[in-house]
Amino acid sequence: MHRLAREFRRADWRRMLSEMSASEFAGWVSHFAVTPFSDELLDAEFATTKGLIVAMLTGNSDISDADFSLLTGEAVEPEQEKTDEDLMLAGEGVYGGVRYGPAN
Repeated sequence: MHRLAREFRRADWRRMLSEMSASEFAGWVSHFAVTPFSDELLDAEFATTKGLIVAMLTGNSDISDADFSLLTGEAVEPEQEKTDEDLMLAGEGVYGGVRYGPAN
């Protein structure tokens, strides 16, 4: 909601929300899910421009726009699924008791 209000340059996001219908809000949310917000759009435009200039000056065509983007974060590795043993070990640290496995 804050990003939507910022996109419309409105500081009073609660008032903006009260002035629009639910269907209008859903329409804007779906629109901005496809169309980047201004920060991402501006970053993409400058990254593309810088990439084109460097590719033109160096003659290297292997340059990616992502190399010049300021908003791209580090690649996050997918978290591995925890085993039952890991979960039991984590549960032992919960305040108030010790976890026991089922009796055989």
